[in-house]
Amino acid sequence: MRIDEIVLLILDMVQRNGKLSQARIAGAVGLTTPSVNERIKKMERHGMIRGFVALLDHEKMGLPLTAYVDVSLEHPRFEKGFVDELEKLLGVQECHYLAGEFAYRLKVKAADPAALADFLQRRILTIKGVTRVQAQISLSSKKESTLLPLIPDKEPKQP
Repeated sequence: MRIDEIVLLILDMVQRNGKLSQARIAGAVGLTTPSVNERIKKMERHGMIRGFVALLDHEKMGLPLTAYVDVSLEHPRFEKGFVDELEKLLGVQECHYLAGEFAYRLKVKAADPAALADFLQRRILTIKGVTRVQAQISLSSKKESTLLPLIPDKEPKQP
């Protein structure tokens, strides 16, 4: 699928508000509603749009603690099993493969430090091949976003 300016505009609008009506998007980009519908379906088929979700407030859901957990594995042969196990753990929001001392960095949500410790002991350290974890607890979040910089003109200008 060719990514043109209209596709980028549609994607930018949808990523900011997945509940926008297709009629409103059509008016903003100068297309008909059926045309916008067709383009969005095409973007979904091509994997550009992976789905639509509700973004929950983790603090209001009783999970105010964010931790970044670095994980070492005994050997690379354990990577697939490790990642497969992580897919089952909703407390792990992100998993990044790293260069450096640790193999992976996880972003984890928990209710409190005791719940985090329990999660690490019972869920992460019991995964075959995990040899070491190191957690850093976030004191506060200054920015969290799911937005991608698709439209250069929407980036704030530097003074």
